[in-house]
Amino acid sequence: MCLTMSIFSQEKIDIAFLNAPILDVLKHTESNYKVKFSYDSNIIKEVYFTFNKKKCHLEELLTEIETQVSLQFNKVDDRYYYISVFKESKFNNYNLLKEVQISNYVTLGINKNKNGSISILPQQLGVLPGLTEPDVLESLKIIPGVQSPNETASGIYIRGGTPDQNLIYWDGIKMYYSGHFFGTLSAFNPYTTKKITLSKSGTQARYGNRISGVIDIKTQENIPSKVTGGFGFNMTHFDAFLKIPLSKKVAFTTSFRRSFADLINTFTFDKLSKRVFQTFDANQERRIINKSVPFERDNRFYFADYTAKLVIKPSDNESLSFNFLYTKNKLTNNFKIPSYQDDYLDDLNITNRGLSFLWNKKLSTNLTQNFKAYYSNFRLNYTGKYNYINNYLIRHSIKNNSVRDLGFSYNINYSLNSKTNFLFGYDFLSNETSYKLNYKADINSDNVINTLQEDSGTNNTHSFFTEYLYDNNDWRINSGIRLNYFDKINKTVIEPRLYIEKKINNGFSVKTSLEQKHQTLSQIIEFQTSSLGFDLENQVWAQVNDNNIPLQKSFQFSLGTVYNRDGWKIDFEPYLKYISGMTSQTRGYNDQTTDFSNGKGEIFGIDVLINKKIGNYRTWINYSYTKNKFKFIDLENKFFPANHDITNYFSWSHAFKFNNFEFSFGWKHRTGNPYTDVRQFIINPSSGTPTIVLNTDNINAKRLPKYHRLDTSVTYSFNFSKRWKAKLGFSILNIYNRKNILRRTFTAIPVVNNDNNQVIYQLGKIDKLSLGTTPNLVLRISF
Repeated sequence: MCLTMSIFSQEKIDIAFLNAPILDVLKHTESNYKVKFSYDSNIIKEVYFTFNKKKCHLEELLTEIETQVSLQFNKVDDRYYYISVFKESKFNNYNLLKEVQISNYVTLGINKNKNGSISILPQQLGVLPGLTEPDVLESLKIIPGVQSPNETASGIYIRGGTPDQNLIYWDGIKMYYSGHFFGTLSAFNPYTTKKITLSKSGTQARYGNRISGVIDIKTQENIPSKVTGGFGFNMTHFDAFLKIPLSKKVAFTTSFRRSFADLINTFTFDKLSKRVFQTFDANQERRIINKSVPFERDNRFYFADYTAKLVIKPSDNESLSFNFLYTKNKLTNNFKIPSYQDDYLDDLNITNRGLSFLWNKKLSTNLTQNFKAYYSNFRLNYTGKYNYINNYLIRHSIKNNSVRDLGFSYNINYSLNSKTNFLFGYDFLSNETSYKLNYKADINSDNVINTLQEDSGTNNTHSFFTEYLYDNNDWRINSGIRLNYFDKINKTVIEPRLYIEKKINNGFSVKTSLEQKHQTLSQIIEFQTSSLGFDLENQVWAQVNDNNIPLQKSFQFSLGTVYNRDGWKIDFEPYLKYISGMTSQTRGYNDQTTDFSNGKGEIFGIDVLINKKIGNYRTWINYSYTKNKFKFIDLENKFFPANHDITNYFSWSHAFKFNNFEFSFGWKHRTGNPYTDVRQFIINPSSGTPTIVLNTDNINAKRLPKYHRLDTSVTYSFNFSKRWKAKLGFSILNIYNRKNILRRTFTAIPVVNNDNNQVIYQLGKIDKLSLGTTPNLVLRISF
């Protein structure tokens, strides 16, 4: 749709473009501003543009086009311009535009590529239900097959895979912690992000060492003609970013975000805190046998992230970038019961640092090389110290976990012709992982318990990969093979990858994919230092070995159809997925027992997307059917539902744009999470010690009530001046305040028997609830 409104003067014009072909935009611009453009028609194919402004100057319009679609306007005189692609786009952004198969696959800014992957462009993204501004990971959840059973941004489950099975890159840096505030928000600044590429199946062979989805995040690389930037805040954090041209060939970009809950408490952060800490706080309060006893709590938390990027363009055919990322989450909790002389102190620090160097060069018309080197460092340090009855009993917990990655990759791409490409490459990865779990208990300075569990190791992975790409509009083939050697276990594996799409007619295609993957690193549940509770980081990264952590392996096959015509987009894709090499302590598979067992999984699913656009209104339905089953021989030698098994997931979303306003609302409805019920509650007659026996003959045999909620968002964009722009936004999560239960566990609760004043135990049910009604506000300024 393309509208050009009444002309006020030659310099200032009211305009509105909504997903308009760039060719139409250029023609209207020539007519209204009385200018002429010269350009190669190939660079404007399948390029779309959205912009709305009253009394718009020509310079403003051209700047907005340059920002959105990576075209550069070169001024000859006041009337004539010639258009080129930004320098980096000759081998980067330009290729991205050629790859797009379906634009606005779900909504504005979400496109489907010809290799089956999905690209999200945050700067073009329309408003989504419950979000006032784009969130890098939260935005993925409107795509079929991507879910979050625990209602967090970083808790991304892709087609039955758990978050630790996802491969996440940020400018080539492998990420091991992708959330803020225990996953409530994603750890990546959306305002410096250029593109997020999601692969659910048929993954390209260049990606390895994870068995589930791939999330590849890339930041902006253009060299602006002047300093640009922006800043803003919502009810959880504030942020700012700057893009500074140091010369015509060098630019520097930096960004910063920080929460302010440790300084100012807001209603939004209070709602998020209640959801995050509810079971943690309840566990502490259950220690108070007499409920009338007063207690004190000081719970402080903050998060921050910082990024920096230096881009150098020595020539039109070469680009270099140096990238840096730092994220931090810190929690300090102090809980006191003065009358008991009890003092509980928890201190948790999580940091993620990363560096990368990326070099792209076009060697000839048909030959391009890419080189990447990166370093990633994840650290988790937790200390818990509990003093009872004026230091008579002291419990001390220490947990340390670190992952250090050092790697490089080189590939060369040969374009045989406009339809055929070959890629050959080599990857090297050195991964050093260690964890230490120490628990001590002293009674009157006499050490009665002292346990230590630790492990460390380094695995070097050598990988060779090749890809073959063919596209003649009727056939699209993206095939490849990856050969991995893991030196720690002295094992070589082969991973085939394939994506094929056949065009039947102008609006209908069939597609199929398969892939095999392996993973040497896993997150396991630990129970020694789990005083923070299940939600607050009681899992650690552990390296594959020949003992209790096997090599994980997955195989996935899919076969589906795509319909794209007359404003309708319908994508239907069933799939099968097999996983082996799991353990019962692997994150997400068994949180009810400390028993250890190896197992395997079978996943069958169907992903459906129905999308319809009518003028400025767009609506889409996202449905997923999943049967996610696992078998652990020593626990229950039969298949049972995984902890994160969501049989039916349905969402219906709507988006509407009117002048400078954008509205969106959506409703979600899904099957409740499974849980294991209690078989027996036993009180030892001699000591009175309680024991809870779960029904491990029927693991996850019961379901929580169905989950559903309604979310909405609205934003308003306006300009202060020719250069300064602003946006106001308001959102509400869970409008009708549905009390959804996310997880159910059981505990023994001490109570005082009124008859004899002795302590007895009762079986208690602990329900982890979702967010209640949660409003949020945002204000953003850009220049």
